[in-house]
Amino acid sequence: MVVLLLLDGWGIAPAGESNAIGAAKTPVFLNLIKEYPVAVLAPGENSLNARYLSLGSGREIADENTAVTGTLTAVLSAAGLKQVKISETERFAALTHFFNGHAENKSIGEDWRIISSEAGDHSVKPALAMQRTVKEIIKAINLPTAPDLIVAAIPYLDLVALSGDFASVKKAVTALDKKLKDIVTAILNQGGTLIISSVCGNAERMRNLGTDLADTESTNNPVPLVFVGPALKGKNIGLADPLSGDLSLLAPIGSLADLAPTILNILGLPAPREMTGKNLIDLNKE
Repeated sequence: MVVLLLLDGWGIAPAGESNAIGAAKTPVFLNLIKEYPVAVLAPGENSLNARYLSLGSGREIADENTAVTGTLTAVLSAAGLKQVKISETERFAALTHFFNGHAENKSIGEDWRIISSEAGDHSVKPALAMQRTVKEIIKAINLPTAPDLIVAAIPYLDLVALSGDFASVKKAVTALDKKLKDIVTAILNQGGTLIISSVCGNAERMRNLGTDLADTESTNNPVPLVFVGPALKGKNIGLADPLSGDLSLLAPIGSLADLAPTILNILGLPAPREMTGKNLIDLNKE
């Protein structure tokens, strides 16, 4: 089983007064990048939907209206594998329609789980949606017949960063880090592989240093890439270790388009010729 966990809003930037991620306490994430293979990816400068299209199709897509074939979802479905997509309302179209190459319906063997971001009073509660999404991810990991692939998007940081409130975003980073521990524990108990990344940054740049005004836009900064699994602890599998755990010192080793062929490699499936992305890891390398 492979779980691709997208922590949208978690970008990589040097520590500074506008970086809420660097200012927050993230012991779980810091321990993961110390013990497991880690790198950073270039997310591109296109729209959020185009980034999800690139991610699911395994090729660089600049225009979100581009028609694609041979997506990750289609390859797994054709191979008879089971897959689950999990996200809250705010990111659900990106994770299904765009990730699947504009598909309108589920593929054979695919399940979609949408998490409401509304509270009982119909107000949108990002923290509540995050907690519900994490619970659903763990539930899917622990199914009696586990899916071969789970793709889950948690846009919590991206949504909270829209407020421009540094303190709130810093608090949100710490809350998400605590929940990350539950997901890691579940996947390790099942002997699967967890891939942590993000489609965009936001929380790492809360202010425009040129104007000193709040910056609530998603960024084009690099995003993290962490591989977690029982057989991966202490390995770099061809990836460079960051000095002092500072991911901002690393150059991107690839882009979002490389994740689909990498996942297929882990699952033992060949990438279709339509995928121009590359496999990022060598599981046989120490």
